[in-house]
Amino acid sequence: MSIREKTVYNALPKLPGFSFAELQHPATHGKRQYCTIDSEGTRTVKDAAALDGSVVAAISAPEGCGIPVRIILQRFPSWRTMDDKALRFFAYYTEDVVGSRIETWRVRKVKLHYFLADGSLSIVETPAVANSGLQKGTIVSRFRPDGVDVFRLCIGASITCRGLEYNLVDCDAFTREFYEVMGMPQPEPLEYPCDEFETSVMRRPGRVDEEHLQMRRVIEVQAATRSGTHASLLTPAERTKARDFYEYDRNVLRFYAVWEKRKFRILFYLADGSIAVLFDKAENDGRDPYPIFVSRRRIPKEARAVLLSPETLNQPQGPPPACVRAEDLRTGTSVDILTRPFFIYDCDEHTRAYMEARGIPQPAVAVPLCEEDEITVGKRRPRLTQAARNAVSDSGKRFGASTMVFSDSAGEKDALKLTRYAQDVFRFGAELVNPSEENEGRQFLVCYYLADDTVSVFELQVSNSGHVGGKIFARRAVENLQDPALLKVGNIVRLDGVDYLLKEMDERTKRYLEMGMPNMEESYFRTQEILGVVASYLQQQFSRITDAFRHYASSSTQGLTRENVREVLSDAGVHATDSELTNVMERVDGDKDGWVSLADFTEQFMHQLFISNFKPRESQKRWGDTRNGVVVQRGPVQSAMMLAKKADAEAQAEASLQRFLTLIEARRTLAIRSFRSASESAYDGNLGISEFQDCLKNRLKAPMTDDEIGALLYRFYHTPGLNDWTARRLPVQEIRRILLL
Repeated sequence: MSIREKTVYNALPKLPGFSFAELQHPATHGKRQYCTIDSEGTRTVKDAAALDGSVVAAISAPEGCGIPVRIILQRFPSWRTMDDKALRFFAYYTEDVVGSRIETWRVRKVKLHYFLADGSLSIVETPAVANSGLQKGTIVSRFRPDGVDVFRLCIGASITCRGLEYNLVDCDAFTREFYEVMGMPQPEPLEYPCDEFETSVMRRPGRVDEEHLQMRRVIEVQAATRSGTHASLLTPAERTKARDFYEYDRNVLRFYAVWEKRKFRILFYLADGSIAVLFDKAENDGRDPYPIFVSRRRIPKEARAVLLSPETLNQPQGPPPACVRAEDLRTGTSVDILTRPFFIYDCDEHTRAYMEARGIPQPAVAVPLCEEDEITVGKRRPRLTQAARNAVSDSGKRFGASTMVFSDSAGEKDALKLTRYAQDVFRFGAELVNPSEENEGRQFLVCYYLADDTVSVFELQVSNSGHVGGKIFARRAVENLQDPALLKVGNIVRLDGVDYLLKEMDERTKRYLEMGMPNMEESYFRTQEILGVVASYLQQQFSRITDAFRHYASSSTQGLTRENVREVLSDAGVHATDSELTNVMERVDGDKDGWVSLADFTEQFMHQLFISNFKPRESQKRWGDTRNGVVVQRGPVQSAMMLAKKADAEAQAEASLQRFLTLIEARRTLAIRSFRSASESAYDGNLGISEFQDCLKNRLKAPMTDDEIGALLYRFYHTPGLNDWTARRLPVQEIRRILLL
């Protein structure tokens, strides 16, 4: 006997004071067996599956759908399996509605899918009614019901699943064919019952007979003929709506209003009577710049009248609510828009003319106090002139952002200057002037910012000095440091009573000052822009620098003239004036001889190094001993004159190499071949100074003086640490590496 069947035990009331030990079995906690002790003390071991309702139902349930599979497959020879075969029935069940005056019960339409493979069933609600508020989709997932098989499923019958009774009214064509083949034809389909709500919605007014429509049509045609117009098939309301659209399309009335100290613009569209409310944003009010407050719609006069009843979702019966019209919008009055009173104080000229033509004057009234007036109070304060801001009085009073004065003394910033020099900073290494014993050895970094002419000082951390370092002078403007040209190595800068001696500067600051401060003029940035455009054009049009140089150069040895440079700018799409062309020539002509050499063309126009500063690791040999991180050269102590002479020789060697590469231009490959052929006739395959010099004069015929050739030999053959570098013999690979840098 299944435990789901009603017995005398489970039919008794479950009230406080009543207890039935036979029905209260202990929990098994997942064990396969459990032990019970009755009132007499007898122990009984029972199987845990005996109390599992799902197991009992599965054991007692019939196999499949109630008909053996072999019989179904005999009737349907084309079927191979029944995994995808399902019977579909259309049914309904009734549902009570509590707390509504519109309806007391409701009909819910569903579809039943019965799967022949395992006799399982799923229920889906259909159709999905828009705005019904009812659940859509699957309401009962696929499961195996008790006592439901293909014999119970019949049109007109009812089945019970999960406590609900479903009445079958119809089935699809496949299901009818299945039952006919199996010898159990289904009856004719039934109709769904109509509930009270659906009956009220489906009720339609009585239809007007054809004679009445024909008579109405004749009367309208006669009236239109007498008035000289054309007859229309539209109703009076539809004709009014169409006339407003064609006459007032894109015709908008604009009113200015205030609500809670905030300004708004009310737009009334005459085409359909809709209203939109936009924010009139105040400057610097701190709010997001979202423009729309109320989107375009028809605004009812009573906003609460159009709210839906809490008891039902249908619209209330009766005439439509009255909406705000153009006559309701008058200056000096308030209009209620979605429970918010907007005070209208003005309108535009078009709106005023439209309303006055209809006998409604629209005079402008005083604007009430709003938050925009409170925000602009600070803007009405008297301000100092630019000269007064930058001036310093005899008493030492300075005008700045933090000078504790009750006047507006914040200096105005030069936006163009801030943009141009945002990343330009002069950096100087400094030390204290006449430091005390505890301040000796302290090192400082003085920074001058060109963007706003401010100064800051940082202390560099020195090991075992007792000072932690960091910022010691915050970035701000200094009265006696308004010109960056005053900052030079050796000068003394006084900041907050402390004197700093400028000892050194970084390489960028040094180059900046050596150029005579050209960046301070607007023409410098224009020249930089032109050279950037030209470099981009040349790199796209030519794969090699020498090809671009030979294409525009008038002379392969001297280079480009002023007219050649003008041609380059024209091809790059730059329309430069004479003054701009002069600035470009001054920038690219390094030796100021009127010719742009290959070196200047490579570095200025192509933005590339003419001689690479790359050196292989094996060539960077350090001759000496490393002591405390400093390389000390071996050999005798050299005087300052000898060191200066050595530096001068290296500079002449670099200049000679640059001139040699300029002369041979694109013939570097030919020069390398000449050196290789000369090395083949040597006894060891290398080139000494004599062979190198003979190749320059006889084979390449380079127009160079003896001093330039000597400096070039120094560049190729000199190596620090060798006593007699003139005896070196270089392989061709080393010469080729230097020429191709």
